[in-house]
Amino acid sequence: MFGDVTAGDTVADDPAKLIGRRVEMTVGDLTGKLIKNSNLKLIFEISEVEHKNAHTRFIGHKVNGGYLRSLARKRSSKIESNVDVLTKDGETIRVKSSCFTLKKASEAQIKQIRKIMAEEIKNRASSLELNKYIQEIILGKLSADIYKVAKKVYPVRRVEITKTERGLAPVQSKEG
Repeated sequence: MFGDVTAGDTVADDPAKLIGRRVEMTVGDLTGKLIKNSNLKLIFEISEVEHKNAHTRFIGHKVNGGYLRSLARKRSSKIESNVDVLTKDGETIRVKSSCFTLKKASEAQIKQIRKIMAEEIKNRASSLELNKYIQEIILGKLSADIYKVAKKVYPVRRVEITKTERGLAPVQSKEG
C-alpha cells in the first residue's frame, strides 16, 4: 500500500517472535516528508519475516487524542459515528468519525448529521478498494466530502475520521 519503507529496527532472538507485533508510525515518518496532518498514527502488524526484513500489513489508524480534545469547545456539539463497512475488494473495516459544529445543535440535527456521516462512509467504501479507501481517509478527502454535505444541515467546524480498524468479522446484512 505504501511501498517499501523502513519502519525501524527491532531486536529478536527468533524471527518468528516478530510476527503479530504491531508498529505505529506517523504519516511523516512513513513518507519522509513533513506534512500538515501529523496528528495521524498508522498502525501496522508484522505478517511475515523474510531473512532480516519484516513485512507488515495495514491494521488501522488513529488520530492523536490531544488533537481531538483541542477541537472540542463549549457551546458546540461533538457528533460521533461508528460504522462497519465492506470495501469493494471484500475487506471489512470499522470507521469511527467525529464532527464538530460551530454552535450547539439540536438532537434532530445531530441525528441527521450522524446519518449523513454513516451514508457517506458506507457509499465511499463500497465503491473503492481498501488501498484507495485508506488513502482517501489519510489525505482527508473523505472528511472533506462529509463536511460539504453536513454543512447544509447545520454549520460544521471540522470533520475527522478518528480511527479505522481492519480485520473484523464480516458485516452481517439485516433482513426482515
